Amino acid sequence: FIRCTQDAWWDALSDPTQMAAYHFACDVVTRKGDDISFILPDGTPMLSMSVTKETPKTRIETTFQPHFYGPDAPGSRMAYSVEPQGDQCKLTIEHYDIPDGQEGVAEGWSRLASSLKSWLETGTGLKAAM
Repeated sequence: FIRCTQDAWWDALSDPTQMAAYHFACDVVTRKGDDISFILPDGTPMLSMSVTKETPKTRIETTFQPHFYGPDAPGSRMAYSVEPQGDQCKLTIEHYDIPDGQEGVAEGWSRLASSLKSWLETGTGLKAAM
């Protein structure tokens, strides 16, 4: 649950500048059309996503290509959704078809959700000690 408007939530999840501000590991996020790339501070690609479906201000569905598991790591699918509840929004992150050996992404989602909440409520994201 995040104290924010639905518009603020949408902007934070669709604007690469904001995504970079709250991403726990990446300082650079680029978006070209539907393709989103998350880049680590040393210039190494961490993650690529491609938007497969958007319902404005409600849901974003993407592919999930985790480069941090290696160049040939199989991908999966994920979605962010929001449900406004008064002066708050309920964020749900869904991740599907996670390949064996990639269960560790769950911690990354916890870190991302915490940092997104902090970003939207205080204007400062949480960076992980790497």
